[in-house]
Amino acid sequence: MSSRASLKANLQLFVTRRCQLRCRYCPILKGDSLMPLATALKGADLLLGHQSGRVRLDFGGGEPLMNFEVVREASAYAARRAKALGKDLGFYMVTNAVLLDDAVLEWAAKRGVLLEFSMDGAREDHNRYKSAYDRGLDPYAATRAGVERALRAGSPHFVIVVASPSNVRRLAENFEHLYEIGVRRFDLSYAIGGVWSADEEKSFFSQVELVLTRHARELDCGAVQLGNARQRLEPTVLNSELMVDPDGSLHQMSEWMFETTPPTGEAPFHVGTLDTVKDINSLRWSRFHSYYTLVRLYDGRPDVRAALLNNISFGLRVGRFFRASGARLGKVPA
Repeated sequence: MSSRASLKANLQLFVTRRCQLRCRYCPILKGDSLMPLATALKGADLLLGHQSGRVRLDFGGGEPLMNFEVVREASAYAARRAKALGKDLGFYMVTNAVLLDDAVLEWAAKRGVLLEFSMDGAREDHNRYKSAYDRGLDPYAATRAGVERALRAGSPHFVIVVASPSNVRRLAENFEHLYEIGVRRFDLSYAIGGVWSADEEKSFFSQVELVLTRHARELDCGAVQLGNARQRLEPTVLNSELMVDPDGSLHQMSEWMFETTPPTGEAPFHVGTLDTVKDINSLRWSRFHSYYTLVRLYDGRPDVRAALLNNISFGLRVGRFFRASGARLGKVPA
């Protein structure tokens, strides 16, 4: 791999592919698999072998709280090992907040977990794009209850708001809805996997501009924070974070960006498994590797190729926009 490719200082455990929701823009293929505890512990060991003194263990899926016992035990094990090794270990969890209860919040407080919630705004838009797998669940009500519980507990978190081409003109309105229920830390994002028209892209930037203008003073003093001020790499479709599937296989996140579409080719790079990869420091790649992987996987799908190229172009523009906004994004902790 290229010497310019990056070392990975974080590792995300896909502790399950189960999820109560079927988000229209989510690229992850859902299923019933659960990561065994032994696999999660191997993942923690791999991460803690990183040459950096500061590492982060992430929990995702699927919905990680559907395998919370493994999350809890793996984090406890990793914390003990990190202390013994003198490592600064952080935790991060991506969750829909449906199962977020006091026990989870107590665990998150104990471990210093940064929580990422996905909530797209008011009920109409949220439920349109985040439908329930079981008919008895109201996704908006369940996620809002979890987010409000985290707000009351003072749990470190942020809410990612995903705009889709068909609702992008309501992005600022949906931002205000979340602001009204008490959210102050946001990440404004866009749906990947489909083609954005020039008008839809223009609407995304104009809607973000509305948010920046309306909340300029709060952003300046840090009362409102946009995670886009952090060094989030764009385009997100070329995300090359290292992931562990429930079966212990290792992947670049980009491999799964169109996973619900059956591939027509083979992945050109095979990272390995937790049993075959013993040194995380040997794993390096760049966004080029992510791009080439997707091109090879979907060589016979011109629709996927069109979406990929569109999402790359749009993502690069998004990155430039937020970099140019600079100080207007406010004071956001690293």
